Amino acid sequence: MAVQVHLSTSLVPPHHEEAVLIDNAMVELVRAIWARGWQTAACCQDTGEAVEAERNAMGPISEPTGNAGFIEYYRGWAWLKMPQSDALALLDELATDDQFREFVTTRWAHGSWRLHTPVVWTDERFMPAGFVQLHFPSQQIGNLTNVLASRS
Repeated sequence: MAVQVHLSTSLVPPHHEEAVLIDNAMVELVRAIWARGWQTAACCQDTGEAVEAERNAMGPISEPTGNAGFIEYYRGWAWLKMPQSDALALLDELATDDQFREFVTTRWAHGSWRLHTPVVWTDERFMPAGFVQLHFPSQQIGNLTNVLASRS
């Protein structure tokens, strides 16, 4: 189980009975996403910091881990994991927003989002996962929340 490094709030997602922990900085954003009828599968307000805490909780490791470089790369970056159709709907909508268009449509520019769908091995073949991983600067959480809330 992942280490919960950020202060969090327990919320019950729509169409679920069990509560999940949502990082406090992501609570209003996740609520805005759910209000639009979209689902989330996971989120984090600072992925690099969370992975570092998880690595440190495992105790001293004599060899470098697969997290080497990941932690530094994703420090200060928020993360949303969403079902593919919902993530694409979110991104399509943000592509029409003056504030977020460049972030979601331009790769590798300052503030641009990092978007990917992992490929997984399943049933003796590779397939794209049903989820999209959305990484974006944590400093955009508030503005993103405002944009989504204003459109619901």
